[in-house]
Amino acid sequence: MKLCFNLRTPWLASLLAGAVGVFAIDVPSSDELFTGPVPQLQIEIPAEGMKVLRDYQQVWREKRPERIDVQATVREGGKVYTNVAVHLKGSYSFQPIDGKPSLTLNFEKFAPGQRFHGLSKIHLNNSVQDPSYLSESFARELFQSVGVPSPRATPALVKINGREQGVSVLIEGANKLFVKRHFDSAKGNLYDGGSGGDVTKALETDSGEHPENRSDLTNLVQAARLKNPGERLVALTKVLDVEEFITFAATEAAIVHWDGYALGCNNYRVFHDVSRDKLMFIPHGLDQLFGVSSSPTLSLTPVFKGLVAKQLFSVPEARARYLARIGELATNELRGAALHARVDKLAARLRPALASLSNGRELRGEFDDAVLSLKSRITTRAASVAQQIRNPKQPAPLTADQSVRIGPWSFKAGTRAATSGRSVTNNRQLLQVTGRGPESSGAWRSTVLLGDGRYELTGRARVENLPPGAAGTNGVLLRVSGERSTKGIATPAEWKELSYEFNVRGLTDVELICEYRGPEGTGFFDVNTLRLIRTGPPSAKEETAAE
Repeated sequence: MKLCFNLRTPWLASLLAGAVGVFAIDVPSSDELFTGPVPQLQIEIPAEGMKVLRDYQQVWREKRPERIDVQATVREGGKVYTNVAVHLKGSYSFQPIDGKPSLTLNFEKFAPGQRFHGLSKIHLNNSVQDPSYLSESFARELFQSVGVPSPRATPALVKINGREQGVSVLIEGANKLFVKRHFDSAKGNLYDGGSGGDVTKALETDSGEHPENRSDLTNLVQAARLKNPGERLVALTKVLDVEEFITFAATEAAIVHWDGYALGCNNYRVFHDVSRDKLMFIPHGLDQLFGVSSSPTLSLTPVFKGLVAKQLFSVPEARARYLARIGELATNELRGAALHARVDKLAARLRPALASLSNGRELRGEFDDAVLSLKSRITTRAASVAQQIRNPKQPAPLTADQSVRIGPWSFKAGTRAATSGRSVTNNRQLLQVTGRGPESSGAWRSTVLLGDGRYELTGRARVENLPPGAAGTNGVLLRVSGERSTKGIATPAEWKELSYEFNVRGLTDVELICEYRGPEGTGFFDVNTLRLIRTGPPSAKEETAAE
């Protein structure tokens, strides 16, 4: 005989909660956590745990130290969760435990079966890059509404050992429980794209019955790298939910999620839905939207950084489906008025909670300003999307042996010190990059839509004030985005003709680059001589990163 109990029955939940001292059984569904009153959490970490957390330091762009979990008690109203595993998280936004830290809370690691509103793991992000605290909730709800599974998020008020943290953003952990909510089978691998890295990398596995078997990712990469666009689309359709990916990428581009997979090759998850034998992409890290650290007028077809996006949308048929999907979204879920309504609803939920904070009045003013800024960026983006839909980008009109001048150019500094400037000498318009320290770099960039073919980028350049012995990998260089080789780099004191050849297979946006690398010194490029030539059909030679 099989006995069935309803854990939502109050007397049974109460009995079991009292019988098991290490955890409280949570009766409400997890939906209430993300739609009801803003949660308020008190985290209590003993002195020995605080010492461990104080010893943890994460430095941006350096290898992450081992994250050590410590035990904590979490209180939410009258509910108490003991033996909760806590560790510090974050990369660029990392703050130490005595600042405003971001945390991961695992409720079942030290107490098997323990659940927090039905969840085993949550993250508390410090939201230092989003003073509205709404972007994560907003974007994740939006992805869900267009058919892309996404872990949920909500603002939360947090205290650590009685010290107010203000508003954090609570995010549902991407793990097997999340998978079970969205898919018929949880057997497949859930991969974590982490902070930077494509599907070609050894991605960590968050769940799955065979984490050692990466053949699904291998098949995806092999399909994406096929040279023939038609064969590439057929192969990708066999291993990837192409329609879901089109919607995923279209939404990322529309909301200017520059730090996501398609645009930035960062912040994503991939799940293998074995019930259909298809891979699906899941968004992550959605705290900078609609032009934060980017531009609200960003192209709908930028230079895609993620391999799958770059290779799929260079297939003319897939590119057309992608643009059509953006058009559909722009008249429905992504209408400016609809997006404003979403923001207003989320803001109305958070405002009353701010009053309970000691600096609530000050925080309320900052919050209202941030909400207005978010809505203003949405308005600008909606107008830009509409304009781009009305006037879609056209390929450069190049046939064999034809050339065109290139522009406009925009400057982007490297990760180390470099400055830039335009100057005119003897009626010659120049692009200038000046190095200010060791390993500095900077480049002028221009994007052009190109069809199938073999291309050559040419132009005249020179270097001045490069220190003696600084040649080799230093100097001026023409290349395309994604190319890392220094082949062709030069250090001429007099003007010299440089050239760079590359293939394009299909139809894709290519970012052309005039770069200076080096310590002290300056590189100059003659704008009037910079030209792009189509020399013929794609070559059978070794492909470059532009392809």
